Amino acid sequence: MSNELLTTSAPTTPTAAELAVKIEALLFALGRPLTYTELAELLETEVGMIQEAITVLQKDSNRGVLVVDDGIQIELRAAGEAATLIEKVRKEEYSREIGRAGLEVLAAIMYREPLTRAEIDFIRGVNSSQTLRTLTMRGLVRRASKESLAGASGKFSTGKSPLVYEPTTELLATLGVAHVSELPDYASVRERLTALKQAYHATTQHEAEQTS
Repeated sequence: MSNELLTTSAPTTPTAAELAVKIEALLFALGRPLTYTELAELLETEVGMIQEAITVLQKDSNRGVLVVDDGIQIELRAAGEAATLIEKVRKEEYSREIGRAGLEVLAAIMYREPLTRAEIDFIRGVNSSQTLRTLTMRGLVRRASKESLAGASGKFSTGKSPLVYEPTTELLATLGVAHVSELPDYASVRERLTALKQAYHATTQHEAEQTS
């Protein structure tokens, strides 16, 4: 094999600009702050390269979002110029009643957390994307953290996994309970929802076997 072939087959190191694009995509997709170490592991590079890429992102000021860096974690935030618009939209969201759909989603998440969106859809029988967005904006539900998922049942990994939702402390405080187990008929409702969750996974497994 010639030296030329050896040279062309060697892996190339991504530039700071290329990493910047991937970092922004990850922060947007996951919707939560990421540490330098997490980003380095996910992108298979050095922390120093992550720092260079963050600098590239921060130099581009003509954007609707900006990268906030506290020295440990990095996250996306709305740019200050868009603050008035964001506040207006949020007020409109908060002024709406959550309705029956919202109550159904809240009940499912509170009594059988953590749940993926697909599991919630199966339990309700309809798409819950918009409802979950509204509840998240109101601070009533949130995307579960790695720590929450690790302590759930071991089913969810911290790698390529779907978005998983859990109730917030604000929701519990609004309901006047310190823990979800204090909710009315908690054990019996949770048992029924668990059965539905198991039925969902049995169905998806069967469908996967049929198509394989």
